[in-house]
Amino acid sequence: MIDFIGDIHGHRERLEALLKKLGYSVVNGTYCHPTNTAIFLGDYIDRGPDARGAVRIVRKMVEAGTAQAILGNHELNALYFWQKDPNGGYLREHTINKILIHSKTMASFQHYQPEFFDHLDWFLSLPLFIETENFRAQHACFDMENIQTLRREGLEIISNRENLFRILANKKIRRAVMDTVQGPEVELENGATYRDSEEVLRTRARIKWWMDPKGKTLQDLSFQPGVKIPPQPLSAEVQARDFYRETERPDFFGHYWLEGKPTLFRSNVCCLDYSIASYKGTGVLAAYRFNGETHLSEKNFFYV
Repeated sequence: MIDFIGDIHGHRERLEALLKKLGYSVVNGTYCHPTNTAIFLGDYIDRGPDARGAVRIVRKMVEAGTAQAILGNHELNALYFWQKDPNGGYLREHTINKILIHSKTMASFQHYQPEFFDHLDWFLSLPLFIETENFRAQHACFDMENIQTLRREGLEIISNRENLFRILANKKIRRAVMDTVQGPEVELENGATYRDSEEVLRTRARIKWWMDPKGKTLQDLSFQPGVKIPPQPLSAEVQARDFYRETERPDFFGHYWLEGKPTLFRSNVCCLDYSIASYKGTGVLAAYRFNGETHLSEKNFFYV
């Protein structure tokens, strides 16, 4: 069996509690299970109090062969945040908001700077997605056109820092990477805006990539839990998007900052980000125990 584990965001204590609840124990310094393996769905750093501890647990498990780990948008953002731009500055802008998101990670690595940069190198080795005959998994969105682009370009794994520049330089590659790690988004029309759950002003809305967009409005398709999206029609381009159909194999992902008790969107669509790092203090760290079933069951959720 495989235990898919959602966004950790530096909550090392909750991660250890969840692993123990799932039946993992420490052997030779690494968490392992007598029969199961884990797949971590990304976002190991930022927001929470112990990013260093969380990354160390995940990395040790991956290196011991008891887990796999996928690259999340926060890991990719960190790579860009610290990658110098030959034209000056860094590839990810150092605005106040972006610095604040990264600040708790920096605090947890305050006396371990060489270790932090070693982990950045390790992030480059993490796959953007995993696909088997029985399941698919990525941090945010599985879109076959994007996956084919990543495969064709040899970017299933980013691998090296040169590819960070390559991603930014090519519109199609950039879309394939960014849709996979942060999901497709639609620009709001006529200057419309909204504030997300952290009161950040937004001009784009995430969309439900597993829903058929034909005949839908943005309100139908938007995926911003707890936020009212201004009404607007969908462009022809968005309505022509392919979507993740009910006949596809189960797909597991995180990223979307859900609230409440873990639930399924559909029998083959499972999000495992339940806002462990929410300022409200009501989030949980969630997992799904997968035994190869074609129709997922809510009985298989675990959370702490």
